[in-house]
Amino acid sequence: MIKKQKILGLILSIFLLAPWVLTEEEISIRVWLFQGKWMGDEPGLKQVEILSMSSHPQISSLKDKVAGPENELRAAVIEALLKIMELRTVDDLFSFSKPWNEKVFRLNEAVRLEKETFRFTFTPRRLSPQKVDLQTAVYRIAEIPAPRPKDKPRNEEWQKVLATGKGEDQKAKILDLELILEIGDPVIVGIPSEGQAYFMMVLLTSGAKTLGQADSLSKPKPSHKVIPAYPDELRQQGVEGKVELQVAIDEEGTVQGVRVVKPLHPYLDNAALQALKQWKFEPAQKNGKPISVLMTMAINFSREDYRILEETSEKKESLSRGLEPSSRAELRMILEQGAAYCQKLTDSALDYICEETIHDIFYNFHDKESMEKSTIVVTLVSGSDSLSTFGSSFVPFHDPKRTERNKYVCDYLLVKKGEKIEERRIILKENGRKVPDRQKLLEEKRFSTLIPLLAPVRLLEKDRQSLFDYRLLKRETVKGKKAYVIEALPKSGDAGGMEYGKIWVDQSNFQILKIEIESIPLEGYESILKEITRYGMKPKFTTTYLYQVEKKGILFPRSSTIRVGYPYPGEAGAFYLKKIKTDVDYEKYRFFTVETEHQIIK
Repeated sequence: MIKKQKILGLILSIFLLAPWVLTEEEISIRVWLFQGKWMGDEPGLKQVEILSMSSHPQISSLKDKVAGPENELRAAVIEALLKIMELRTVDDLFSFSKPWNEKVFRLNEAVRLEKETFRFTFTPRRLSPQKVDLQTAVYRIAEIPAPRPKDKPRNEEWQKVLATGKGEDQKAKILDLELILEIGDPVIVGIPSEGQAYFMMVLLTSGAKTLGQADSLSKPKPSHKVIPAYPDELRQQGVEGKVELQVAIDEEGTVQGVRVVKPLHPYLDNAALQALKQWKFEPAQKNGKPISVLMTMAINFSREDYRILEETSEKKESLSRGLEPSSRAELRMILEQGAAYCQKLTDSALDYICEETIHDIFYNFHDKESMEKSTIVVTLVSGSDSLSTFGSSFVPFHDPKRTERNKYVCDYLLVKKGEKIEERRIILKENGRKVPDRQKLLEEKRFSTLIPLLAPVRLLEKDRQSLFDYRLLKRETVKGKKAYVIEALPKSGDAGGMEYGKIWVDQSNFQILKIEIESIPLEGYESILKEITRYGMKPKFTTTYLYQVEKKGILFPRSSTIRVGYPYPGEAGAFYLKKIKTDVDYEKYRFFTVETEHQIIK
């Protein structure tokens, strides 16, 4: 009889547990990390401390913010930490979310900051429909600097740190803790580490049923793709890998926002982000009706895969389609004469020195987002793609106190380094102060990409003309000289980072009067590219060159301007968010003759 009761009890317990075991309801493990600092000489945290709803009533107020806008939840966490821990400041470092559906034994996540990397390892175990045992380990890896593309050993070490299940040095472990969590109840863990204090908030949220249950979900299918730019320079350096992005797609299949969640390289992160913004999709459907979703996607930058992708995908169409055709013979003649003029520029590159004056303004943004609209976290799963409903993106804004202004006066010349021509700037004055020894060089990479004399070579040199589609736009007058206006559009979208070029060519002698280039440089703008991927906005890099100083049939640069900013559609109309404004003037030319072979690698 007792044996029968035990068997009956076992069957009954299985029956009662079945509803939550078989539904395969997915859970999202959401994590936020903050860094706190105390007032004065306060000692800070000496050991791990858990702040829960039961131990600290202030934590209970966070529960009401869980389903609201992300920025309001973050602000509430910071306010709670300031009060509970009596902190002076709280810095918001990052956040991420990991889906778990009980089929996965272990979850890993790595987040790289400027000077350190954090690795998280979670081993979840379902205790009941509302309770999860979450074994949590956190590693803080501060000794490995961010790798350079050419630094292969360091790259390999870095990949070990970020790879799943690797790089778990016990010396780097700052937390090893078992957390018993209720779904929907936030918990904050205070973590001491080498005199610093970090605060990790963990929140479990439940999702909808997986495919095959009552709700039927189909994921979006791409109907039009744009190939991201993958410059030859990066391919030759061996920069390869995947960029993981979250893509917000509305019920019409239009991309409304893109965010980089796992970066690879600043240039490639931005290239993937900007390309995905132009994709079109067949919308996701739930129970046969189109819905808006947030889907995780990965763009793979592989030299071999990319070659195949270029062969099989649609190439970027020339802007000349649908417009009035220009005279092919006239355009061909201008291009031939332009190529001949570029050869003269190349031969004259080392024959002069001049005085260069740089006025540079760098507009920095506030550390926090100024706007962030509602994001509803409702996770649905289709295969390996994570989908959820989504809200809007962030808009940064200027911090006037952080605007940087600099003025440099330099002796400017071009020098030959190996087989490559490079700029050299010897600083004469820096922000109004004379530099007496004439040995100090201005080595800011943002300026080193200018090379104004050779800008026409990038667009019109004979060997590079096959990279572009050209069109004769019109005729204009530049400083009293009649000019052809030529448009150059890269055929593959990645001609050295160039997106668009416009050239003003003198009608009488085919000298280059003016150049305008829209491009995203590969070097010197890494911090801005990271900022671009953070806010998900498309940048506009425009460099304009004006040529007026004549010597032996060659026009040398008079000025260059760099404008970097973000065109952005606001609620009150479109506006332009400035980032960099640089004006460069060239004067006091001195010409001389150098006997050398001018072989240049562009």
